[in-house]
Amino acid sequence: MAHSLRGLFKQTAVGASFEETEDYRLLMVSVDYFISEVLGELYPEWKSDALDDVIPLVAERTGEREAVIFGLSWLIRDQTVVPTYLQLQIDPVLDRVNWLECRIGERGPQGMIRRPGNSFDRQLYRLQGREDLIDWAYRVTYGEKSS
Repeated sequence: MAHSLRGLFKQTAVGASFEETEDYRLLMVSVDYFISEVLGELYPEWKSDALDDVIPLVAERTGEREAVIFGLSWLIRDQTVVPTYLQLQIDPVLDRVNWLECRIGERGPQGMIRRPGNSFDRQLYRLQGREDLIDWAYRVTYGEKSS
């Protein structure tokens, strides 16, 4: 993932959205695996679930070595969609993630709300500009953010 981001950072100015290049496609595939692995380390229920595809509403470079991805993710188990937020910073030299904040799913009375995939467009529109207003079901932060 860090390798793909490094390639995207060479092509993208700070504050700009990523263009759909090969590095972008590789990044989006690696995000699915990376998030599922990180969540699985802390939450037992994620050992039997995984993300199938992240469809970003926002995917942009936010700093010298930082990016944010916000949108919806498909869940493999039942092909429902959940909101997804990922902000990360890569190492200045090594191909690794130094710092990460990940938020998945909206909390509901019975746990994470899983919305049907056929409402995908409405869900994406509903999320626009709301990432800080969502009561996130899962949150993970690790590493130290450097300046």
